[in-house]
Amino acid sequence: MRFLLALLLVAAGLSAGSPVAVAGGGLSWKAVSDPFSLDFRDRGRMLTGQRETSYRLADGTSHALTKVVAQKRVPGGVRYVVATTEASRTASVVVTRTERGLRVGWTLEPSLGVAQVSANLTGSLEEHFLGGGAHTMFVDLQRKVLLNKAVFVGASNFGKCNKNGAPSTFFISSAGYGVYADTKAIGRTAFPGAVADDHCADKPAPCPVAFGVPDRIQLCFKTSRLDYEVYAGSPAQVNSAYFKRVGTRTLPPARQFALTKWRDKYTHSDEVVEDVTQFQARGVPLDTLWVDNPWEQGPVGARPTYACIGALKFDKTMYPDAQGTINWMRDRGVNMGVWVAPFLNKMSDGKECPHDYPAGSFAQSDRTNVWDIDLTNPVARAHYEAKLEAVFRMGVNFVKGDRGEEHNFEETTFAGGPGTLIHNRYPLLYAESVVNALRKVHGDNYTTLFRAGGDGMPTLLRGFWQADADMSFDGLRLTNRRGINSWISGHPVHGSDIGGYRNLGGGPSESLFVRWAQQSAVTPVFQVGSSGRNATPWVYDAATFERFKRAAVLHYELFPYLYQQAVRASKDGTPITQPMAFRYPHAEAAWKADQQFMVGPDLLAAPVTADRAETDGAAGKPTPVDVWLPRGEWIDLFSGARVTGGRTVTREATLDEFPLYLRASAAMPFNFRTPDVWPKPWGVNDLDRKDRAGWLVSPSADGRFGNLQADSFGKHLLVRLTGAPREAQLMVPAGVKRVVIDGQPLPASTVEELRGRTTGWASVSSTPGTFGGTVLKLLPRSGSSTVLLTLT
Repeated sequence: MRFLLALLLVAAGLSAGSPVAVAGGGLSWKAVSDPFSLDFRDRGRMLTGQRETSYRLADGTSHALTKVVAQKRVPGGVRYVVATTEASRTASVVVTRTERGLRVGWTLEPSLGVAQVSANLTGSLEEHFLGGGAHTMFVDLQRKVLLNKAVFVGASNFGKCNKNGAPSTFFISSAGYGVYADTKAIGRTAFPGAVADDHCADKPAPCPVAFGVPDRIQLCFKTSRLDYEVYAGSPAQVNSAYFKRVGTRTLPPARQFALTKWRDKYTHSDEVVEDVTQFQARGVPLDTLWVDNPWEQGPVGARPTYACIGALKFDKTMYPDAQGTINWMRDRGVNMGVWVAPFLNKMSDGKECPHDYPAGSFAQSDRTNVWDIDLTNPVARAHYEAKLEAVFRMGVNFVKGDRGEEHNFEETTFAGGPGTLIHNRYPLLYAESVVNALRKVHGDNYTTLFRAGGDGMPTLLRGFWQADADMSFDGLRLTNRRGINSWISGHPVHGSDIGGYRNLGGGPSESLFVRWAQQSAVTPVFQVGSSGRNATPWVYDAATFERFKRAAVLHYELFPYLYQQAVRASKDGTPITQPMAFRYPHAEAAWKADQQFMVGPDLLAAPVTADRAETDGAAGKPTPVDVWLPRGEWIDLFSGARVTGGRTVTREATLDEFPLYLRASAAMPFNFRTPDVWPKPWGVNDLDRKDRAGWLVSPSADGRFGNLQADSFGKHLLVRLTGAPREAQLMVPAGVKRVVIDGQPLPASTVEELRGRTTGWASVSSTPGTFGGTVLKLLPRSGSSTVLLTLT
């Protein structure tokens, strides 16, 4: 028998004996024969390893991989044949080295009847983890269990659950490695010491994991195979490797970062006109206005605002001249967008909604009043895209992509396969259809906000939306975490509804509305509108509206820095807004700081999210905010104070400001409007201009920052610009006593005097909601200018 087995192995190109281990200067692995296991190392240092590996059959019985019975070298690695507790089934485990790291793929032969697979990786209770997608409950995944199933829950008290509509199977460990389970299958990941999350019970039952296991990371998926990758290095290096696998993010047009406005319900196109008129009359930036459900044609005889979702035609009662409204908006520089969903209503206002889809276009499910479009059916998908295209040809170039992850498709039948394998793919199919139609009509000149997501979707989408938050500070906190976590699902350009969506009565309050606007100012998307006063923010008192407007202006001032980070994200996946632990994984405090984040490499933001901010704001009192500052020196931009990091500080924040810090050794693009020093002022809607650019420069900046070089020595700061536009402006958050511009010493000016001069400088005091310091106006010759400042 042994001789016959040896002949069979040779004939198959396999060999028995000790498992082959692949060494190297970087990532390597070692296979152990009995019981079968894998160790993954980086330059000899143990990272993690695969241990117990099992599978479950459709009949409910469980089996395990046992020992290596054969092996064969394959390009880049080794294939191991592993016996199982079933005599008639073996596992093929292939380990290969890629440019990203190590890839493990194991399949069962035969795979017939296999319903789920599980693998345990080694880990420890001391490890911290980032990842899992756009969840709201926590940032650090230590001792947590995550469901890899796109299930929407709002950032609200009815959705306090660690499910999310944009899940990811990618995670990063504080121990210097990361893992990506390369599958769209429904499943779960449990980290060492994970505890049960009973209030988040799901039906059908989720993939089973054991709770309280101290030394294992458990992967379980409802599929017949498992592929995963192991990466090594810092969070940034691991993150870059992951995005090489799933694809880097698309670079959106600039206007994806511009202000977007909506209401929960428009009853008539006159209200669209009112929104545009109010914002423009009050000098508030406005790029895009989108109309929410209901905007589509309702059934014959239905009352106004009863729409047939999926009709994808403007209702004649609410929008008697939709094309005229779109044209009117375009003439005023405002783009039109619409809300869409991937399903059709059966009934609205008690009346039947007709449709023109061919037979077989809908998934077979138990939804009572909804037809889900079967986007795995090419005919249905083409029909859906044609209907979208007709709307976009009217001039609509923005889509709020709602839904796509609100229905449990596990027990739904699709043309393309079982619901267990389609459920997590469905948001991707939906996004593909919308983007296909947008690109066909508008090329690259379109913007989006979707709430469903997952690995790889940002190669299509332009923006991500943290939807349906409570109008409360709790809703803001949950939203803040979701935004911090969004990058893991690949969404660098994210934002939320300023003030929240779910109206708890009279909301949002003045304090909440202002604090939410400040949070949005430092995130990539600035979007306002909902079902409360935030739908028509001009109804607030003058001071509240002015604070909202100031937050919008700050967002526009930050645009060149935000876009600079978006460019980097499109190249290597580095997130725009980053969890503190992403940049400082070895600092224990960074893992606890889940209400603050880095914006790019040099800006730290800590929005005011504490419940006491409600009463503090109403009483006109500042709210204390605890901020963990990493080691080094930081500039408090609203006060100008220099603060030493490596500790937690308490920052008292009035309603006019929030904790926002610039790294003291840094400079960043910054198109400040306050004060405006140009005879031709910045336009209200100017995100950027080809003939003008600005920078925010720390008084101790040192190094190269794009086309700005800063050298700091003692009380002196030397700034050199190259490749600058015709007009340039600098802001230095510090006092200055002497300035030399392009070799000419210049006296101080007032802001009014500076506005009339070609070059010069002025000292400005901080006013509520603005930065103070020194502003400089330059006129670079051939794109170059040199400034020497002597600080006070």
